[in-house]
Amino acid sequence: MAVRVRLRVRGRESKYLELVVLANGGAESPRPLIAMDPETAAKICFKGWEGFERYEVVEASSIREVSIYPQAVVLELLDDEGLVLSSVTADLAVEEGLIEPLITDVTIDALGIEVVSFGKGLWRHARDPPGMVRRSAV
Repeated sequence: MAVRVRLRVRGRESKYLELVVLANGGAESPRPLIAMDPETAAKICFKGWEGFERYEVVEASSIREVSIYPQAVVLELLDDEGLVLSSVTADLAVEEGLIEPLITDVTIDALGIEVVSFGKGLWRHARDPPGMVRRSAV
């Protein structure tokens, strides 16, 4: 099991998607960032947009090229009832072949996600009452 959270991802044209995303503490970025495949990104109008930057990203077993759209989306962390726990403006990384959307270490921190157990898929929000633990989204 891993920690996955539910996010509402808002694009520049007010289109949005609600996604379950992997909280990948091993993925590093200098600013808040969400990574997704081109098909998912296109649903919030990120197909062929100008203003992207190309980067080589070093992953655990490969080096890949990604397109990054700086400060292109607003991420809203949702609870089980769909209420917004926190939000952050983030870069959007579009990567061919990505299996599931993920957020990076800086994004996890910016959203107030505190991982209790990666192995058990347990987390809490920074403003949760003491002792409250949430389960990974499905």
